[in-house]
Amino acid sequence: MLDFNDAAQAPTIDPGRRRDELRADLLAHLESVLYAMFPAGKTHRGKFFIGDIHGSPGDSLEVVLGGEKAGLWTDRADNSGGDMFALIGGHYGIDARSDFPGVLDQTADLLGRSHAAPTPIAAKPRRELPIDDLGPITASWRYLDAAGSLIAVVDRHDPPGRKKEFRPWDPIRRRHSPPDPRPLYNQPGLVSAAQVVLAEGEKCAQALIDAGVVATTAMHGANAPVEKTDWSPLASKAVLIWPDKDKPGWEYAEHASRAILRAGAISVAILYPPQDKPEGWDAADAIAEGFQLA
Repeated sequence: MLDFNDAAQAPTIDPGRRRDELRADLLAHLESVLYAMFPAGKTHRGKFFIGDIHGSPGDSLEVVLGGEKAGLWTDRADNSGGDMFALIGGHYGIDARSDFPGVLDQTADLLGRSHAAPTPIAAKPRRELPIDDLGPITASWRYLDAAGSLIAVVDRHDPPGRKKEFRPWDPIRRRHSPPDPRPLYNQPGLVSAAQVVLAEGEKCAQALIDAGVVATTAMHGANAPVEKTDWSPLASKAVLIWPDKDKPGWEYAEHASRAILRAGAISVAILYPPQDKPEGWDAADAIAEGFQLA
């Protein structure tokens, strides 16, 4: 017979430590988590806006994205508010006062972390993980499928003294990695379009969209692996590729053109940027200069 009285006890969980770890992780990925919870949301001047705690379209509820008040929210419609744990609990119907561990479990799910065995108090110190030094999110783009459901988010960071960096978020797998296959941007806008412009990067694609042009981009622009991108939304379309004015952009346009034709596009053309424009000139630059898009 086994005597379990002498068995080693399971490590004790420190609720305060778990809360602090999850809160730090939340703030590090705040905008991506918010878009995963509220696909209809939008960002403007350092705040995230949504209609209410249930995710209705609108801007009554606002969440601060940066600074000392990052993660704090207020709903002007009913004067409610709180921190991210209160928002997560309210959105998923969990009472943060009576079931705070349940709120932490839901938070762990949103962050793609296991909550079956939270970080225990170890007998010996563990090596600290490196701190994410990308800094705050400076721009964010949501990838939607043809029905308007969120399938990916790409966040841009501008680390001091370094080149810009882009970090994709997969809301289905709830982790920072590109979906497989990688989707095209602005799929709802592609459904009924006969002609589409493929730009290089989300900034350029969105600039064209804002100017009234049906546009899209592959995730990661010129660095996108052509073979890992789902080009099927361009089937039966006439596609114009607008590359950046540089060698990587042109090479990407040539590779993408062949993949797009294989996906069933009726035609593909590549726009040659004006010779008098500087290296790296792109669609967003053209619009800023008042370029005649028509």
